[in-house]
Amino acid sequence: MNRNLQSVMAGTCVIELLLTLITGISNAQASPGEASSVSDMFSEGKVSGNIRTLYYSAHNAFFTPGKNQDTISYGGKLAFTSGNYNGFGFGLSGLIQRGIFHDDDRNGRDSYLGPNITALGEAYGQYQHENLTLRAGNQQLDLPFASTYDYRIAPQLFQGVYARYGDNDNHMTAARIYRYKSYIDDSFSKHTNYNSRFDSFSSIGEQETDGFWGVGGMRTLDLAPVIVKAQGWHFNYEDYARLNYVEAKISRRDGNVIPFFAVQAMHEDQEGKALLGNIRSRVYGAQLGVKQQSVTVSLGFDRIVPDSQSYLNGATVTPYAHNVTSGPFFAQPFLTSTQDLGAGNAYALDINGAASEHLFVGGRYSFMDLKKSAAAESIKQSEYLLFGTYKFGGKLKGVSITNYIALQSSPPKSEDFWQNRLKLQYDF
Repeated sequence: MNRNLQSVMAGTCVIELLLTLITGISNAQASPGEASSVSDMFSEGKVSGNIRTLYYSAHNAFFTPGKNQDTISYGGKLAFTSGNYNGFGFGLSGLIQRGIFHDDDRNGRDSYLGPNITALGEAYGQYQHENLTLRAGNQQLDLPFASTYDYRIAPQLFQGVYARYGDNDNHMTAARIYRYKSYIDDSFSKHTNYNSRFDSFSSIGEQETDGFWGVGGMRTLDLAPVIVKAQGWHFNYEDYARLNYVEAKISRRDGNVIPFFAVQAMHEDQEGKALLGNIRSRVYGAQLGVKQQSVTVSLGFDRIVPDSQSYLNGATVTPYAHNVTSGPFFAQPFLTSTQDLGAGNAYALDINGAASEHLFVGGRYSFMDLKKSAAAESIKQSEYLLFGTYKFGGKLKGVSITNYIALQSSPPKSEDFWQNRLKLQYDF
């Protein structure tokens, strides 16, 4: 039997199984409830998840002339969150990704969507009481440069211990993470995105580390007529680097038009074995913007101070965001990551908002005047991005379709790089 047909049939069977499980648990709650006994933790639990199909099409992928990719994969997540018994609960999820008519040549497939994945995702125990949350096990995270960026089929997850006291606007947070699961892995390991299993240009091979730990928090002050939000973090990426990150934002509290201004700074130095060599990164950024109802317009700038003796001329090292996302940088492209492009100046103009009740659209222009070494030529990379998401209502509630299309050009490169990313998703 044709290998592609086998993949489709296997994936179809899995999706049918997921749908059977979803419809079969009729007593599941819309949200986890309070349990009066250990057995009630199951009946008071919540079933959730998603089914996704992603199609990525790239031309001259990452400026490699003639490297064209067309990749279609589908899969999703089935999760169960228990009810709470005296503050205690747990969560479990399973992940699957399968390809449809993939190119036999690996270079013709997107490296994130190409692998077939069948994995245990989240598996954690949790205690919650008032503003305190303690969680241990396989879990999602939402930390600067170490987050579950859930925009592919099998999201990246973290294994360790997490604690937070407070709410979304005022909190103290700490985490100790020992293992990590990337987009392309079936299981958790002591690798990062700098390892060769993730980065084909890796200089450190498959060397393992003991993860990372981090502490930080956020504080919100209502100083009518403005609101001030400030956050600060310290991360220790074992055998890579120590990163300090601070950010502050001031915005008008009320009104139809809300202007805002923000600043950020990052200081980073090597740690332990210093697998990537000498690291001394200094970043300073500013952002100016305005929000009117659902529409937000912002202009962002980041100065990455060049250092010829440091990794990539002074770039910031982010073991769990490398080649994935720019994280909280004010100026960032979509197809590549600011911190992977070197040092210098980065700019971005962004506009987004709701065009209607169901349609959200946006666009961004970014310019990366960055160099990977003191002797190198600036990449002067321009990126033009357009995107939109349509969420259906009525009987199709939970269904959405999203499309991103971006074009990058860089004078030192002989060809432009563009990519289109289309996603069809059902959330339940």
